Amino acid sequence: MVGNFDVKEVEGQFPNVYVLQVAGGDLVISSSWLKTLKAHITDYDSLFIRFLHKGEFVTLRGDVELAPTQAQFHHVRRWMYTDAMAEIYSLHLSDTSTEPPFNGDCAQDLDPELAVLLHTYRMVFQTPIGLLPPREHDHTNPLVEGAEPVKVRPYRYPHSQKVHIESMVQKMLTDGIIQPSKSPFSSPILLVKKKDGTWRFCTDYRALNAITIKDSFLIPTVDELLDELHGATYFSKLDLRLGYHQILVNPTDRHKTTFRTHQGHYEWLVMPFGLTNAPATFQALMNDVFKPYLRRFVLVFFDDISIYSPTRQIHLTQLELVLQLLQK
Repeated sequence: MVGNFDVKEVEGQFPNVYVLQVAGGDLVISSSWLKTLKAHITDYDSLFIRFLHKGEFVTLRGDVELAPTQAQFHHVRRWMYTDAMAEIYSLHLSDTSTEPPFNGDCAQDLDPELAVLLHTYRMVFQTPIGLLPPREHDHTNPLVEGAEPVKVRPYRYPHSQKVHIESMVQKMLTDGIIQPSKSPFSSPILLVKKKDGTWRFCTDYRALNAITIKDSFLIPTVDELLDELHGATYFSKLDLRLGYHQILVNPTDRHKTTFRTHQGHYEWLVMPFGLTNAPATFQALMNDVFKPYLRRFVLVFFDDISIYSPTRQIHLTQLELVLQLLQK
């Protein structure tokens, strides 16, 4: 469903929703062409348009059987289940006078000891800027013997997505997480819409993954992790900001991560999404960082860090140990 709609209430009813089967259209008559006709007659009930051309009247007739029909509830439900719609909105009139007043900063509702703890380690919650230092688990991407460089043609993007791609690439260049590349490798990129309506920049590494030697590192299962929580009554969860992008790609493997846009070639300096061994690299690093506390009072599942304790006081102490480790 595309287009801009101005919804106005008319006599208590809203405009109807129609299903438009536009995929098989042979011709789209635009307003630019209609303006060249000057005066013309249009009958939407009979689906015809009549205009004067070189001194003679010409009539174009539409196919009544192909006319749009009003959408039913099961149409909308099917679109939702098959992800055919990116977004759906419901509009309601509300009386703003009945809304509760704004309470201000939600931090005032925090436990005082917890608020002091979070303020002490506030730098942990700041957005990382620039590249982080090399670590033992910098990502490598070994290829099978004799593999040729991957070169996949880029996808075609609508004009609206090209604007988003240009903006995202420029931001990544400014942040220093990608750089221009002359690598013989080339993978296409695509934009995937997130739940909040913004776009996620993804590189399609399927061809590269097919010739990559797979890591045998075991990823923990959720059931396995839940068994460790017996006896705990206090819980905190930290979600690592920019998770994958906090791991560097080994300099010898950066040229393999090259992606192509309509503007040029770029390679990743940090670990991108989509590489077959990226989850194993990330989980291995997190396990190594939290090794002193792992399964004692900390569980790690990718970028989710859970702290669990039997009492409130012990929980505050253990939460501070985790924040100290993250700050370090």
